[in-house]
Amino acid sequence: MHALLITNDDRVVSEFKTIAAVTQTHLVIASEPTQSEIDLAYRIFVSQECSHVELVHNDVNLVVVGATNTQTWSSALRLSAKHVATIPDSREWLIENLNEPAKAKGLSVSIVPASGGAGASLLSCGLAFHARQMFDKVVLVDFDLSSASLDITFGLENHSGMRWHDFSELSGSINGNDIYQSLPNRDEVGLLTHGKLSTAETSIPRNLILDKLKEVCELVVIDFPRTSDKEFLFEAITDCDLVLVATTATVRGCASAKRTIAGLAGYAKTVELVVRNVPGSNLDPMQIAELLNTPLASVINTDVRIVEQIEQGFGVSGINLGGFTRNLNSLAQRIHYLRELKAVA
Repeated sequence: MHALLITNDDRVVSEFKTIAAVTQTHLVIASEPTQSEIDLAYRIFVSQECSHVELVHNDVNLVVVGATNTQTWSSALRLSAKHVATIPDSREWLIENLNEPAKAKGLSVSIVPASGGAGASLLSCGLAFHARQMFDKVVLVDFDLSSASLDITFGLENHSGMRWHDFSELSGSINGNDIYQSLPNRDEVGLLTHGKLSTAETSIPRNLILDKLKEVCELVVIDFPRTSDKEFLFEAITDCDLVLVATTATVRGCASAKRTIAGLAGYAKTVELVVRNVPGSNLDPMQIAELLNTPLASVINTDVRIVEQIEQGFGVSGINLGGFTRNLNSLAQRIHYLRELKAVA
C-alpha cells in the first residue's frame, strides 16, 4: 500500500517528497497513474492541474498551490474530494495525513438509553471501570451533553485534565496518545467529558478525536444521549462494534426500547439489550429481550447504595455490591472475548 500523488507541478512534487522523507511514507508520484497504482493507494492526492483525471477511490484529496478559487471547489466537487490541501499552508495536515491511516486498536462499545432513568450513564461508568483489568488503556467518552457530566459519577469532577471544550482551542495535529494522556484519569480509566458547557463545543470535531482514541485504546466506551436528542451522532455510532441499549424492566421502558432499537436500524452493526430491574416490576428481562427480538447482554439490579456511594464522591470505584459487580464483570469479560474474536478475524 502507498500514498499516490497525481501531479505535473514540480512545486507540489518537491513539497510531497520533503514530507514523505520526514514521515517515511511510501509515496508514488505519477501524472497518469495506472489502475494498479490507484487500487493499491490508501489515499490519493490530486494536484489541481490534474483534476480532470478519472478516479474511483474512497479517499481522494485535492492539492492546490497558493490560494483557492472557484475552480478549486468545482474540481473538489468533481473528484468527490474529502479535503482541499493548500501548499504551503496545509503542511501540518499533510504531515499527519500522508501516512497510512491507523487501524483501530480495540473495541468501541456504545451505551444508548432507551429513556431517562434507564441507568445508561451508570452502566457506561461501571463497564469502563470493570473492564480496566482486561484491556490496555480504557477510555470513557461522554457524548451526552444533555445530562450531568460523567465526571460526577466517576468521582472526577475536581480532577484536572482536558474536557471537550478544551479541544476547541487546539490547532495543528494531535495524536491519540496525546489526547489520552491529557484526560482526567481514575483507576486506570481515562474520561473525556464535557464538564462545564460551552458554546464552542459545537465546533469540536468529535468524530476525529474519537477516531484518534480508538487508535491507541483497547476499549472505548461511549455514553450517548437518547436517539431523539438533537446532538445524537448517528455517524459515530455506525463505527461502533457493539451498541448496548439500556432500558428499565417496565412496560414504558419496553416501549421506549422498541423505538430506540428501530431508530438505530441501518446505523448500528450489533445491538444488544441491558435491562435494569426495578422494584415492583414483574417483567422478566429474558422475556423483554424476546419481545424486542434483541439479544440480552446483561441485567443490572437497582440498589440505593449505588446512589449513596456516588453522592459521597467515591464514584463507581467505591461500588462493590454483589450482583451488580458480578453482572458488570461478566459483561466486561464477554466484551473482552469479542475483542479477541475481532483480533483473530
